[in-house]
Amino acid sequence: MFTILAAVAEAERDRIRDVKADQRKRCRYLGGIVPFGWCASENGTLAEDPGQQRAIRRIAELRREGLSLRAISVAISAEGVKLSHEGVKNVLASAGAKSA
Repeated sequence: MFTILAAVAEAERDRIRDVKADQRKRCRYLGGIVPFGWCASENGTLAEDPGQQRAIRRIAELRREGLSLRAISVAISAEGVKLSHEGVKNVLASAGAKSA
């Protein structure tokens, strides 16, 4: 009986993983913190936030110019986007993953 229950649990885990992967591929909001640059729409999809997308491009531009994470944080805050140096690091990491 334990073997049968373990097999059912494993099949369910695999199904959930596959469904979540499919939902991510379709840019569906699965809960939790909405990534910077995106907003959750009422129909459950993630939509680009134009202001934050501009900020992401500006952050990448400043980094290419050789600014440090803290300097980028200060510059982007002066432009109206409050983001810590850790937030800047995360944005750059996720932007790098998208362009790869």
